[in-house]
This record gives sequence, C-alpha cells and structure tokens, in this order.
Amino acid sequence: MEIESENSKKQIQNEDENFFQTIGSRKKLKTLKVIPNLPKWIDESVNYSGDIQNNSVGLNEIEQPIDDCLLNTLRKNGIEKLFPVQKEVIPKLMESLKKKKYFRPRDICVLSPTGSGKTFAYSIPVIQYLLDRIVTQIRVLVILPVKDLANQVYKVFQNFCENTTLRVGLATGSSSSNTFYKPNADGTQTICLVDILIATPGKLVDLIMNNEDSGRDFHLRNLEILIIDEADRMMNETQLQWLSTIEYAVHGSSRKFYCPCLTPNAESLQCNYNVDPLCACSTFQMRKTLFKILFSVTFTTDPEKIDNLSLYKPLLINMNSSNNDDLSERIKPVALPENLKELMVISDQDKKPLILWHLMKNLGYKRILCFANSIVNAHRLGQLMKKLPELIVHELHSKQNIHKRTKILKKFANGSIHILISTDVTARGMDIDGIDCVVSYDLPRNETAYIHRIGRTARAGKQGTAITLISPDQLKHFNIILRRTHKFSSTSNDKKQMIEKLSIKNSDLKPLISFYTKALEQLKNDAKSEWKKDVHAQRQQLRNKSSFKS
Repeated sequence: MEIESENSKKQIQNEDENFFQTIGSRKKLKTLKVIPNLPKWIDESVNYSGDIQNNSVGLNEIEQPIDDCLLNTLRKNGIEKLFPVQKEVIPKLMESLKKKKYFRPRDICVLSPTGSGKTFAYSIPVIQYLLDRIVTQIRVLVILPVKDLANQVYKVFQNFCENTTLRVGLATGSSSSNTFYKPNADGTQTICLVDILIATPGKLVDLIMNNEDSGRDFHLRNLEILIIDEADRMMNETQLQWLSTIEYAVHGSSRKFYCPCLTPNAESLQCNYNVDPLCACSTFQMRKTLFKILFSVTFTTDPEKIDNLSLYKPLLINMNSSNNDDLSERIKPVALPENLKELMVISDQDKKPLILWHLMKNLGYKRILCFANSIVNAHRLGQLMKKLPELIVHELHSKQNIHKRTKILKKFANGSIHILISTDVTARGMDIDGIDCVVSYDLPRNETAYIHRIGRTARAGKQGTAITLISPDQLKHFNIILRRTHKFSSTSNDKKQMIEKLSIKNSDLKPLISFYTKALEQLKNDAKSEWKKDVHAQRQQLRNKSSFKS
C-alpha cells in the first residue's frame, strides 16, 4: 500500500510539472511560418516589372490601340512611351470595357508605386471608352482622398479631354449640383453637363444626401465605372460608408440575390447588389453593374476590408518580378520605386535641424521635402529654419487655404523654395518633379505613412533619396516599420534588404553651430515678443469688457 501511494504521489507530481510549466525550463521553440489563407484571385495575380528604364514601350506597341485623338494629346504633352504599369493596365482595361456590353467584366486592383504613371493608366482607357457616347451623363466617377489630389487628377482628365466632346466635373469644397446640371429650354427637365466626375468621398456623399433631401436632380443612376485612387487610405475612411452610399445611389434599393444554382460557388457572389443572369432562375434579377477599378500603393490581406469593397471576381495586377512559389514573397503588400535609395541618420533630437541644414548645404540636395507629424511641429521647425542663412523655407499644411497651398507648391516646383516642410495629410498624392530628397524629420507613425512619404521622390524612373532622422530610442520602432515595409525577417542576414546608415560627424556640423545658436536666440526672442503681445491684447479685451459693463 505504501509503494502504491508513493507511485501515485510521483504520478500526480509529474502531472503537475507537465501542467504548470516552470519558467526557463524549456528552450524557446522555433516558430513556424504562418501560411496565409488568401483568396484565390490574390494567388493568381498578374505580375509586372517596375523597372521603368528597361520595360517602357512606345505608344503604338501595346495590344489594344490608343485612339488617334488621345495619341495626339499624349505626344503634344511630350509623352512618347508608356511606363510598365501603363503597359500592363491600359490594354486590360480597354479589353474589359469593350466586352462590358456583353458580360460583366472582372473588377481590377492595381498595386503600383507613387510616380509610376497610374493616373494615365486609368484615364486613357476610360476616355477612349466614352468617346462614342451620345448623351451626356455621369458615367465615370473617380474618388480621391484629398482635395489637392482631386484637383491634380481633374487637370489630367481636362487635358486629355481637350479635343473631345467629353466634359469633366470636380466635386470638392463648395461645389454644388448646379455645376453638373442645368434646366432645359422649357424648364421641365434637367440636362447633365458632366461625363466624368472627380470627387472626394465626403463631398460626394454630401451631394447625394442633400439632393435626396431637397429633391434636386443630382444622381448616379447612369454610373458605369467607379475608380478608387489611393484605395489603401480610402479603405480606412469611416469603414467605407461612402462606398455603400455610392452603391445605393447607383442601384437604389436592390439587394443581393443568391441564385440557387450558384450557392456552392462563393466566389460568384462577391457583389452586394446583384449577380449576372448566369442561369434561367436569375434572369429576372438582371441589373446594370458597376465596374470597379482600384489603384493603391499598399495592399491589405485583411479579408474584412477586402470584402467591404464588394469586388466582383477581381483581377490583381501587382508590381513584382519575382517568380518565387512562396505566396507571401510573390504578393508583396508594398510597391516601392525601383530607383529609390533609403537612408537613416541616428541622432539626438536637438541636432536634427542642424542635420537638415547640413543635407542642403553640404550634401548637394537642391529640393528637400521634409515631413513632420503635426502642424505644430511643422510650424516650429519652419520658424527655426527660416532664421538660418541661405535657406528659403516654407510650410505646407491643411490650415492654409487651397490657393495659398497651390502658390507654395508652384514655387517649390520651379525651385524657388529649398525646403518645404509638410504634414503627411497635405503632401499625400503630391506630384512634383525634381524632389531629389525626402526627409522624415519626425519618425512616421506606421509603415503606410513611411511608404507614402518616400514615394514623393524617385518618380517616373528618376533617382531619389529618402532619409529618416531618428533618435536612438526610436531605432526599435523604425526597424519594425522597415520589416513591415520590405517584408524581411528580423533575423535576416541579407544586407541588401537593410537600408544604409548615413553617418554625420560632429566635425561636419561644427561650422554651422554658431549660425544655429543665433537662430535659436532669435526664435526665443520672437516667441517672447509674441507672448507679450498676446498678454497685452487679452488685458485690453478685459478692460474693454469692464468699461462696457460700467
């Protein structure tokens, strides 16, 4: 009995040891690589090379011919070649739009870096498709995240439609439905004035909702093509409520129809508002469909976000020349310019303005776009840099009106401004030639912000440099951003994937310190004088109020 009791005690002890793991008693096991379970259309993506120098083609060398009217406009603007993304996307869009009359085309998602010519890639096929239209109606809608980018795309469409009968509208800011419609001669009906509408999501929703409430004539019932540019950012805006509003404006109260013949095939049901009449039992549900075209710099594999877009059998066109069988290697979530050089500078916070000045003065960069994380930070840095000699510095942020921002951007484009200090929101989508260096003065919050910052340079196949200034305590966070951006492992030994460290010695900064110290003193004195003025103004207001009461 004693032997049995001892054995039972040992057994219970062993079970306890197995159940309660002693810390440090087991070596760390190697984590297994997680294989993502992604939709089939992502696995079957079409890849293209991003090498602009070696993979560009002439205007007449693509499969689907471009109309002579558009060819003349392109050549008039000095465009003789198509970039890789244009070479891949334009023929596919033209083919889909040709067949659109007979059956529903697959929606198209394009992963493309900034400055690769994606605006031309969707504007040329869409304009060519509309050349034969008879009645003017809003048939194409282009959605962009910010007003400045919408203005930029609007000018591109206007330029291409110059020698056609097509009309382009812009819905941003104070636009009203009167811009897009006018009454006919007897006043009984309204006439649409726009074929292509460029809009921001907030303004478009405002137009739709206000016109529904007031009974006006703005509608999207004839919309055929929806283009979403900067789709990665748009997917995060109020959970795509703007997209459901657009779909409701196009389809009305139609609901998803589940055909019994298609129920086992889930891929055929990826549409919120009807499927094509693929069998007799669904013929009565025939409706006009909406062809969606998405362009993005980053790509999400979040199934919930993808599902919210309501894509129909989408085709993914991805910038990646790799033939690797590994899905995660082939479908990279980021498209970066080929000629971009990434650098980082590790420095204390108080030396960052000196380093920024050193980049301009001693390293030969002529036009620097500098990013700060907030308007306050941008203003503080701008006020300090303006005090330094031989520098022309301006700020760019959302508190400035559109006319002032446009004026500043024109000066920056023609080289009148050396350093432009901007926030992420304002500079997103900015297309300015000749930016030879992008500096992240403040560490970007995440990899998406980092990608869109560095995408402002190395555009259209040109060389460009992106420099990130980080303090020693920010290095860990920056490495996480780099791993997510370039998708290399934290234990990777591939040095080509690591970005280069730019070392700046104290001796390089020493000649600048005396000027920098004077600038700090001037800034301090200016701040004191401004504070005294504010205090004096507040006291004067209090005196005026007390005298008014008495």
